[in-house]
Amino acid sequence: MTITAITYTTYTILSLVLTIWVGRTLFSHGRIFIIDSFNGNIEMADAVNKLLLVGFYLLNIGGA
Repeated sequence: MTITAITYTTYTILSLVLTIWVGRTLFSHGRIFIIDSFNGNIEMADAVNKLLLVGFYLLNIGGA
């Protein structure tokens, strides 16, 4: 492998790992704020939280 291939592989792996870690952290710790925003409607808050997580993954992995 060339140095360029090694660099791109390392960058891709680190980007994926960091994106997944940050996304899961925001997903778990942001739930309480979203529930508060929806006045205690847990079903709606969980649905929006999951959609936000998918959007976060799509934007960040696409950007990387």
